[in-house]
Amino acid sequence: MGLRDTRCPLRGREALIERVESALSVAGSPGVQVLCGLGGSGKTAIALELACGGLNRAQVWWVDARQGSTLEAGLRAVARQAGAAEDELRAGDTADVLWACLGRYGRPWLLVVDNADDPALLDGPGRLSEGTGWIRPPAAGRGGVLVTTRDSTPQTWGGACVLHPVRPLTGEGIPDAARILCDHAGDAAGSFDDARHLARRLGGLPLALRLAGTYLADANVVPVPYREPDVPVDFRSYQAALDRGLAHVDRGSVIDQTWAMSLKLLEQRGLPLARPLLRLIATFADAPLPYTLLLTPRTLAGAGELARLDGPGVWSLLTALAGLGLVDLQPATGSDVLPVLRVHPLVRDASLDHTALGTAVQALHSAAFAEETGIPEEPDYWEHWALLQPHALDLFHRVAGSEPPDQTIADAAARAANLAARHLRGKGLYRQARVEFEAVLAHQRGTLGDTHPNTLVTRHNLAGALRDLGEVEQARSELEAVLAHRRSALGDTHPNTLTTRHNLAMALRDLGEMEQARSEFEAVLAQRRSALGDTHPNTLITRNQLAWVLSELGEVEQARSEFEAVLAQRRSALGDTHPNTLTTRNQLAWALYKLGEVEQARSELEAVLAQRRSALGDTHPHTLITRNQLACMLSELGEVEQARSELEAVLAQQRSALGDTHPSTLTTRHNLAGALRDLGEAGQARTEFEAVLAHRRGTLGDTHPDTLITRHYLAVVLRDLGEMEQACGELEAVLAHRRVILGDTHPDTLAVQHDLANLRQSLTVD
Repeated sequence: MGLRDTRCPLRGREALIERVESALSVAGSPGVQVLCGLGGSGKTAIALELACGGLNRAQVWWVDARQGSTLEAGLRAVARQAGAAEDELRAGDTADVLWACLGRYGRPWLLVVDNADDPALLDGPGRLSEGTGWIRPPAAGRGGVLVTTRDSTPQTWGGACVLHPVRPLTGEGIPDAARILCDHAGDAAGSFDDARHLARRLGGLPLALRLAGTYLADANVVPVPYREPDVPVDFRSYQAALDRGLAHVDRGSVIDQTWAMSLKLLEQRGLPLARPLLRLIATFADAPLPYTLLLTPRTLAGAGELARLDGPGVWSLLTALAGLGLVDLQPATGSDVLPVLRVHPLVRDASLDHTALGTAVQALHSAAFAEETGIPEEPDYWEHWALLQPHALDLFHRVAGSEPPDQTIADAAARAANLAARHLRGKGLYRQARVEFEAVLAHQRGTLGDTHPNTLVTRHNLAGALRDLGEVEQARSELEAVLAHRRSALGDTHPNTLTTRHNLAMALRDLGEMEQARSEFEAVLAQRRSALGDTHPNTLITRNQLAWVLSELGEVEQARSEFEAVLAQRRSALGDTHPNTLTTRNQLAWALYKLGEVEQARSELEAVLAQRRSALGDTHPHTLITRNQLACMLSELGEVEQARSELEAVLAQQRSALGDTHPSTLTTRHNLAGALRDLGEAGQARTEFEAVLAHRRGTLGDTHPDTLITRHYLAVVLRDLGEMEQACGELEAVLAHRRVILGDTHPDTLAVQHDLANLRQSLTVD
């Protein structure tokens, strides 16, 4: 009991102690109470607290169960002190004699069996799980039994044992973990905030907290001239040393040996592959690990000695590691959620072996390209990719940064990272996607060259992210370069060439080069219809985009027919709520709006918005586009205040996610200015239109359709403000550009012509 230090009280275990204390009381549970958890989690300290605390027992026996000989000797000594005679112990079954004596012992008692990490030793002459071994449930009201162990497997202990998991002090327990550091380290080691940061890095493990605090206390006792160079003396420097490697701070390898003892126990149980599997697990990122995707016989096929494992073999190792607290298996929380495992950060530090990096990459690559993992952009597979993405990106950056990288492993890591970046883009995280695509591209250019197929795939994907971010000219340049290489290597009609032509046509459309975009889409559509047929998904993608261009060119009835045809096919093949179906429904609704069928358009957009909110969330760029368009329709229907409120909300989200000058942000700002005008706030509307116009002129030029539409609306506001001559000049300039670009009969041309005629008439009347 002298191990307790009143200067360093037990912290963060109050609720657990209260629960176990209640179970050990005379009126409590008659079962064996088992404190189970990871080595170093403080089980023995809790047992000491219970033994010395409020149980008010007349007799406490403490038995060490690390070895069979010490366990048996300790229990024999307990039996003698409980009243067993030597001849009884010689003549009968020692376990039976022990429990008979404990059953008639006259005072309250507590038997603590510490460090029972190998529960097989507790079987003795019978079976622990059946209540016939060395440890048995006490008779009601006679005493209590408390066991500490690393093994938390319920089947091991049987129904008569009550398991009390002892977990590290994480989450809400971090302040207590920080106080433990401060208790042991003293005032010289730094601020409480620094202690909190170190406590998180140590994963709230009490053993590690105590060792770190003691280390720093000892270091500060040594006068400065006698200290070793760079020895940590405060929480920050200790954490920096730990980040360089556990060996820098683990004096005597105490922490390392804690895990080694658990692995040795598994080897003794006939599980020698537990060690290499844990080494592999530690090689992945410090993030939830979807083990049903990454740790299967198929993904481990190239994993050396682990390759011989079948499904039951992998599962037995995972459950064995979990049973000793080396990993935490977290079950799926719903039908669409994958189970994951977590590793304590210090277990990772102690188990990390860089020789397993290649094996981890191979397993990740196998999982990333498996059919069941799905397409990273598809919301149906986002759960998979949200879990795979941090591992794919972490492994890629580590492999790419190694000297020299293994080319085969590096290529596999880059391909998986490319998929992870596509997932980021699919979720609307365009900036993050761009950063990752650029990193993969830089690596591939350096190792494979500019024209390697894998490099071209990444350049193509990067161009998509650039376009998403509104950097359309740069996207166009990348796509033109990729297209030239693909045409040269693959020919005009290869699927990859056609995909690049399609995406280039989208960039041309965004740049306002509608006729050129139309020509490209028509050429790609002809090729895809010929090679794939009318209903192939790729054919429908191009047909849908061509319809959008037709709508922009003023051929709205033809666009409507195309959208309706594509929508029928997509509904049939994909269903109403697939992202591609929703895209077509959204664009068809906008065509209906242009045709004056505003109520029908509103109804359709409301349905699309509900689906996008459900699948993508409120702040995804696609959801925001639909919210923006729906707000325009509300304004058209006279619900202008509601439209304004919605546009302000959308604008705030777009500014945060995309920036002030992104095309989508500017479109929303333009629409908000229109709502302000409708509400009679012409001065504020003018300010907004002028700001949008300045941005659009700077990035798109004077004659881009988006620039012209803002100039048109600004002219109308100037008219409202009585600045007739300036309004007239703007309308004349816009009309001239639209006649050249769109022709005399385009609806947008006619709208400007109408407003100009009315303005001239009012000037004549005046």
